[in-house]
Amino acid sequence: MTDVVAVYTLMDVVNDYTSLDARGTYLWAAKVLSRKIPFVMDMPMLASNQIMSNIGVRESYLPTPGTRRFNEGIVPTATHSTPFTDPIAMVEDYSEVDYSLWKIQNDPNSWRQNKDAQKVEALGQKMEDLIIYGSLASDPAAFNGFATRFPLSTVYPHGDTTWPYNVQLNGGSGSDLTSLWLIDWGPNKVYGTYPKNLPGGLQIEDLGRHTVQPASTTRMEILRAHFTWFMGLVVEDERCVQRIANIETSGDTNTFDEDLVITAINRLPDPDSGRVVGYVSRSVRTQMDIRAKDKTNVNYEQDAAGDVWGRRVTKFQGIPFRIAHKLVDTETAIS
Repeated sequence: MTDVVAVYTLMDVVNDYTSLDARGTYLWAAKVLSRKIPFVMDMPMLASNQIMSNIGVRESYLPTPGTRRFNEGIVPTATHSTPFTDPIAMVEDYSEVDYSLWKIQNDPNSWRQNKDAQKVEALGQKMEDLIIYGSLASDPAAFNGFATRFPLSTVYPHGDTTWPYNVQLNGGSGSDLTSLWLIDWGPNKVYGTYPKNLPGGLQIEDLGRHTVQPASTTRMEILRAHFTWFMGLVVEDERCVQRIANIETSGDTNTFDEDLVITAINRLPDPDSGRVVGYVSRSVRTQMDIRAKDKTNVNYEQDAAGDVWGRRVTKFQGIPFRIAHKLVDTETAIS
């Protein structure tokens, strides 16, 4: 296994580690996250260039080179770059179990692992919620998620009027709305960051046995584990994020629209990169799967082999669509 660099993702962790590998002690945690938190599974992680933030640069537009003839000069061009800074959030928790309760189990370590898995899932859900809906305005210790960054359908990516909008409206209204997201992951596109002096991803530290004081005159022995996760979200190329908002999750009108998805795919700068993934709520995935059962609909395919965890994968025009559990069906309509 190599160090966590470039496009190293949770999927790589599961592929590289085995439960028989000494380095795979916490492989179970990666599996919990992969089952429950698809954004984390796909997101490449890069070390930040600052301690708790990352400075990036967006190219607002490409230069226009000229032509010349021999013995003539040409005017050099310049790109227009805009710097930006994305913070890194720290998500943290502890797990504590009664030491005596742990000792009496038939398989104490497996029992404790199951307890810790609940903490891992909760941490993952918190991180996925930040990725989608995080807002520095409401939580200064967080980072801005996709919905906060792309709240309007009338803003050009990077302000470039030569490129189409990256947010489309599905026509729904009311209180039962959701969004579909298409992300083209990768360096210089969309990726996660972590402090350069720390390992990437969720860190689990077994702190061992401790005496605690549940009440003023009582004592008990516990086993304690510490969970920390440092992560930021960088959108370096806004064209690589496509949103379809105002999708109705109930009724028969303004539900999932394949035509808008086709439009979103073709608004990506590199739709054939092989790193494009779609994320939907359970309701929209159900709408997709109902249409996929029609064998004459050639846009869909069900990958019988599944992903690396053996789970069925719904694909639309070759792009996998995953259920993001923190994508809600109660979004407010945007304009």
